[in-house]
Amino acid sequence: MLENVKKNRNAIGLMGACLINNILYMFLNTFMVAYFITLTNYDYRLISIYYALSFVGILLTFLIFGGIIKNKNQVGVFRSGIILYCVYILTIALLKEKIVDYYAYLGTFYGVVQGLFWVAGHTLINEYTKNVENSFISFKSILSKILKIFFPIIFGASIQLTSFSYIAKIVILLSLIQFSFSLLIKDKEKIHPKKYNLKEYINYIKNNKRFKTAYKISACDGIVHYLLETLITILIVMTFKTTLSLGIITTICSICSILSVYIFQYKLKSNKTILKISSIAMVISVILLLLDTSKVTIIIYNLCNSIFLVLLMNTAETKNYDIINEDKKVIDDYIVEHQVTWQIVLNISRIIGYLVLFIASLFNNMIIFKGLLILVTIVIIFYSKLMINLDNKDKNN
Repeated sequence: MLENVKKNRNAIGLMGACLINNILYMFLNTFMVAYFITLTNYDYRLISIYYALSFVGILLTFLIFGGIIKNKNQVGVFRSGIILYCVYILTIALLKEKIVDYYAYLGTFYGVVQGLFWVAGHTLINEYTKNVENSFISFKSILSKILKIFFPIIFGASIQLTSFSYIAKIVILLSLIQFSFSLLIKDKEKIHPKKYNLKEYINYIKNNKRFKTAYKISACDGIVHYLLETLITILIVMTFKTTLSLGIITTICSICSILSVYIFQYKLKSNKTILKISSIAMVISVILLLLDTSKVTIIIYNLCNSIFLVLLMNTAETKNYDIINEDKKVIDDYIVEHQVTWQIVLNISRIIGYLVLFIASLFNNMIIFKGLLILVTIVIIFYSKLMINLDNKDKNN
């Protein structure tokens, strides 16, 4: 199956563009968070609003461009997202410390950039990786983790020795490489029997329990993946104080992620076992962190997060693709509508998560911050439970 991915020129182009997007995401959503927090003296209200607005931007972009890319212009929209990504990084490099003055505009702009990239990207992945989704996801995940071994420590040390804005200028080169990968992807005009109709699609799947479960998993993912990542970055920066430490910890955790993906996905056969072990490990690690917030417990929590949460997220992504592929009508007639609905659910949960973080930031209290970690852990348990239920239904069918 992996050979099919390697032979598929479009899949290679998508793989390369998505992997570089992950590096850019790491730079902007880890080190820019750290930069924001340092500039604002550990006040995370601005970063909360920045992210909430970025997810509003993604949501609106999906709603506006969903109909446009259904039959054509997918690669064009995909490439425009990459070009604007380059413009965005150049903007923050030029603004330097003034990014805190323009956080609302930057957040919204970043949302539009990500929206353009993924409104076409998700559809292209569905189109060009049919029958190799699991291989594509696993291969992309492993390569992404390998890149995360080197780049965090490179970014962290470079920012420590120079500045965030200086490194941002260099990162622009990655955007240009990403655009080069997008040139491997061919745009083909498709004739769908149905025009874009979001309302019709929602009516079609509203009584489908498996699709409902998939969207519940997406809602959980908005909290588990994004909000938790920001909380962890805030904890590391507040405790260790330097971007070099942030880079070293991220690199160590990435090595653990690669090992966990290999051991659990290729050696263990029971998804149910994986999910149960993962959720229990996350609960234990957060209890340790709540009892004693120290450098040691933060590292333990990060290691558990990189090992076990990665497994949950990979399983969720795979199950979502599997559920879509079960319904030929959705694949043939409503694939874009599905992606838009998925993003509506995902981004609403993200917005809610960051608004909760903003409310917590008003109190500037460590107890409230720990309460957020408890809330996210409860969501992780529910996240795992939903996937276990899907696994049970798969075995019964």
